Amino acid sequence: DPYPYCNPKKDEFCIANGKYLLPPLPIQAPDDIGDTAFKKYLPTHEFTLSKWTNGMMPNSCYGYGIEMDKWDVADFEMYNVTFSDCEKSPFVLCYHIKAQKTPKQIATEISRLPIGMRQSTSTYMVYSDLETDNPHYDGYIGAACPDGLIVGLSEAYFITSLVHEIGHSIDCTLASPDSPPGGYGSEFSSTSTWQDAVDKDGIAVSPYGTGSYVENFGEAGRLVLMDNIYPGGLKAFAEDVNNPNITQLKNQLDAIKRSAAGKYYNNRAECDLKIKFPFPTNLVDVASII
Repeated sequence: DPYPYCNPKKDEFCIANGKYLLPPLPIQAPDDIGDTAFKKYLPTHEFTLSKWTNGMMPNSCYGYGIEMDKWDVADFEMYNVTFSDCEKSPFVLCYHIKAQKTPKQIATEISRLPIGMRQSTSTYMVYSDLETDNPHYDGYIGAACPDGLIVGLSEAYFITSLVHEIGHSIDCTLASPDSPPGGYGSEFSSTSTWQDAVDKDGIAVSPYGTGSYVENFGEAGRLVLMDNIYPGGLKAFAEDVNNPNITQLKNQLDAIKRSAAGKYYNNRAECDLKIKFPFPTNLVDVASII
């Protein structure tokens, strides 16, 4: 069976009858060809880190990290991260003090995200990779779009992973058919425009993408970005990884390019404070809890 990942008879969210592009593109794992290409063609940006001293934590970090994922609130530090490509509006890092990557390493990876895409978020939460630090947590990395939050293990903060996750944030902000500027709305991936395009192609981008229209949007966003930054575009990338079938994804990739978010999947867009997800102001006094 060439399509083992998703069985539409057992999974109601399975799309494209569980079929995906073959051969699979090496664009998901750390240091694979796709990740390496993103590191090469997405430059890092300078940044400053400023540690919070007010004993507060963004409510989004508290809700997901402490209440939902059962981490110890005493093990987190908060930082403002101000990137050189968006100096007037910092981002927030909720950082587990035992995380294997340093705050500087995490911020460096985030800085590779083009600001046009990065502005769909405001907050990043980083966990320790060790199960012994929290036996209750069995996740990896994910996006909470209504909170402008990406949250996950330290080891999951590498660029191709972040490109996928920020796609989920873009899905309900920049690509959303009804989100207000700087806010969120319904997902583009829930529209007939997106789902019809995927159905017309008849395959998902990857095995993981067969899991839902939402996940396939995150996967497809990687390819739209690659098309805009790789010398010769996605066609050249596909040739370099020996995949002659990339045109089988034409309808879904064109759907993203024609969407409101299409102009942000590149490294040319600028920070726009009118549409950037706002700095978190709903805070929890964690100093009183510790």
